[in-house]
Amino acid sequence: MKGRLVAFVGVFCIASLMGSGVYAKGKPDKPGKPNGPKIESIVFKGDLKGSAIVEGCCPNAGPFPEYTMTLSGAFGKLSGEHDGQLFMNFMGTGRNQRYDVQFWTSKFFIEIVGGHIDNDKKNKVLTVWFTNENCKVWIDEVESEISVNFELTRTRQ
Repeated sequence: MKGRLVAFVGVFCIASLMGSGVYAKGKPDKPGKPNGPKIESIVFKGDLKGSAIVEGCCPNAGPFPEYTMTLSGAFGKLSGEHDGQLFMNFMGTGRNQRYDVQFWTSKFFIEIVGGHIDNDKKNKVLTVWFTNENCKVWIDEVESEISVNFELTRTRQ
């Protein structure tokens, strides 16, 4: 008799736990956390120039927002205004942390890795200064390098 009672109580407990899981809801979102894409102002000054409000920039898997960039005379035949896509993100951690900026159109691709980073998390402002940094430029699958100077400011809205 005791064995049947223990078995009944055990089955009852397991059934009630399984049943309660069916009606359980997922973990609620943290209050005050935005659900939509992040909106921010992205401004370049120097050899790369541009200013725009963008949405959803720049997780590794995209989206890569449309951006209008003006390249200085340091870019030779590419100097001038171009409509293209933009990607930016941190690379590395701690002392080795650098910043990666990529911009491309259907005709060329540029990438600059480096910079001096000031990330003011309290005010949601990231500023990166690139001084005499190597900029890799690919045109028709041919790579070249130039030295560039510019300032990047990202401000979350």
